[in-house]
Amino acid sequence: MATIKDVAKMAGVAPSTISKYINGGNVRAENAEAIRRAIAALDYHVDPFARGLKAQRNRSVGVLLPDMTAPFYGNVVMAMSRVLRERDYHCLISSYGANHGVERDNLKFMLTCGIDGLVYAPEDLSSEEFQELTANCGIPIVQIDRMIQGVEIDTVLVDNAEVVYRAVNSLIQKGHKRIAIITGPKSVYTAKERMVGYFRALADAGIYYHDDLVFSGQNDFATGYRSCQALLKLKERPTAVFTTNYDITIGFITAARERGIHIPEEVDVFGFDSVETCSMMKPPLPVVQQPDHLIGMTAAQLLLDRLDGFDGEPRIARLTCKITP
Repeated sequence: MATIKDVAKMAGVAPSTISKYINGGNVRAENAEAIRRAIAALDYHVDPFARGLKAQRNRSVGVLLPDMTAPFYGNVVMAMSRVLRERDYHCLISSYGANHGVERDNLKFMLTCGIDGLVYAPEDLSSEEFQELTANCGIPIVQIDRMIQGVEIDTVLVDNAEVVYRAVNSLIQKGHKRIAIITGPKSVYTAKERMVGYFRALADAGIYYHDDLVFSGQNDFATGYRSCQALLKLKERPTAVFTTNYDITIGFITAARERGIHIPEEVDVFGFDSVETCSMMKPPLPVVQQPDHLIGMTAAQLLLDRLDGFDGEPRIARLTCKITP
């Protein structure tokens, strides 16, 4: 395997010039061209582990998520990765599948595998568990999408309660009074915030809350599908439904179509994070769109700030969602 000395010898420059070139420093054009040719001829590759030992960094950032299949998290990670790659950091991604035990184990593993920082979307950990697992870990951690109550670290959220309030209020303005909501686990921070927006919209409009119109489950297709089945069995069906997650929205729409329910004529649907699907329907259904790319970029920048030595108070960035159309 070629070494940096081999590259330097072939390019006719000092090893320090090779190192400067590899790390993005300014190198004379003729030297840069000679170095590129030598690297290609020798098939030279930087050893990231050796570089990490020298710089006391492995140039890696852990990303711990509840789900890697949701388009939302995919978009967040892509945007985050682009920002981190500009600074020569790579993402190591892990998913815990909304399982409390796996969430604990994966967080513990991530903190012992030599990463320089962690971006983490928590689900079911208490502040005590988090403090226990992260005590003396020595790396910066940024929460995204959700937050653990009582944990004060950099966090990137969206205006969940406010955008749900606006969405439900728009259904109320169309004349709906029996508005159902299908949400994720009640213990999850985002589900709690979205329920706050739902309740506030009903209260401000003077609409009585009906327990049989609130459904909670995992943030998955099955929850939306089963909730649709249950709602259609009610003696007095809802005239509108607000779904709080991409997979829940798709599950609900699928079950409704299978049963010949016309949307929005028989039941009005307001989706969440399912822009492509809702926009293809005739007429297009309204949907809450999260700034997923901005979430990823913001999380990456907060983490880079810490890696660059920022030691100020924890910051919370709360980004604004939009409603489409």
